[in-house]
Amino acid sequence: MLLIQNVDLTWSKRERGSECAKARRRFPLAYPLSKSMSAAVAVQTLSFFQHGETFVDSLQDMRQGLEVFLPGLGFTSEQIRQEVVHRTRWIKKHQEQCYRSAADLNLTNLSIRPWQDGFELSFFYDEHRSGMPYRRGHNQDYQKIQSPLYQKDCINEVAFSLQLGQYGRILWNERRTDCDTREWYYQLHIYNIFCLADRVPSVNLFVANEPDFVYQQLAHLY
Repeated sequence: MLLIQNVDLTWSKRERGSECAKARRRFPLAYPLSKSMSAAVAVQTLSFFQHGETFVDSLQDMRQGLEVFLPGLGFTSEQIRQEVVHRTRWIKKHQEQCYRSAADLNLTNLSIRPWQDGFELSFFYDEHRSGMPYRRGHNQDYQKIQSPLYQKDCINEVAFSLQLGQYGRILWNERRTDCDTREWYYQLHIYNIFCLADRVPSVNLFVANEPDFVYQQLAHLY
């Protein structure tokens, strides 16, 4: 079993100060599973937002936003409650996804290939889905005509390989532009990845263990 926890943290220009940066250094890099997941490949996706020096998850952020903005659009209290319930169900539905194999995955900047009894995990810069800065570096598929990264001037390298029982972590950050306001915002992304023989992992698997491997692409975001 390949178990992946996909965590992201988003903040805005208001959180660029030293106190907010200090708070981000305390942001947890792993979380318990919301339930025991059993599949050949399973992905848990968790999103968080920084407001000042505090962090809220996607459910809290959604609820707070709707309660602030929907009254101005004429929504009644009952309509707001129904909208919160509807969006909560949608978020929870998509937090856990199961797949038949790693080949079915389409995770940003992550390539997974079978390797011995486990998997080889590579980090690559996907110019269609990633923000700034542009990541250049060694491209292991530069000469492979069949690869979508053929002759691309971007980083594409093995982060680590996992055998059964091993745990790896990939971190990278980026600066993006809001499509509506055109303002910058920032994101930290974390992949926690466990290669397991057991198909029913403990819900505390990621928080009860330290990674065997850590790969980072953390740039200075201005």
